Amino acid sequence: MRRILAMIAGVVLLLGAMAGTSAASSANNSGKQGQVSATAFKSVKIAAAPAGCGSGNFCFWPNANYSPAGNPGELSGRNADWAIFSRGDCPNDNWDNCATSDYNNGNSCEAVVWTGKSYTGTGGWIYRGTGGNFSSTFNNAVSSNSWGTASGGTSSSCGGPVP
Repeated sequence: MRRILAMIAGVVLLLGAMAGTSAASSANNSGKQGQVSATAFKSVKIAAAPAGCGSGNFCFWPNANYSPAGNPGELSGRNADWAIFSRGDCPNDNWDNCATSDYNNGNSCEAVVWTGKSYTGTGGWIYRGTGGNFSSTFNNAVSSNSWGTASGGTSSSCGGPVP
């Protein structure tokens, strides 16, 4: 029951945080053609990573609430095109535009998801130790991922790009 309430709270937080994204995105675009920045959003902190999400990885599932259990996609690096990662129960048999829930089990970086390939489109932050169901902006719309620092920048281990 606690987990369900935490996930519901996360959806509310995600939807509320994304409501102001459009204005912030336009103001923060910095002239990067085809790339729109997004405000950071927080997902729900849960006690432990969901089953199957290994330490150091950004994990994602094709269905809400970390389903199917124990069977996520897992990435530890920067990835410009999720279409190269196969997943038989997704449209087009790959992860591109297929993730519905996520969890950042990273060791030192915040995960960044992008709605476009090669780190373009809308970018959104998933802080370490948090996860939940994607908001409507990102649900079945993620095509690439990168990593950043808690301050919104980059470092040698969290090389970006960042929104």
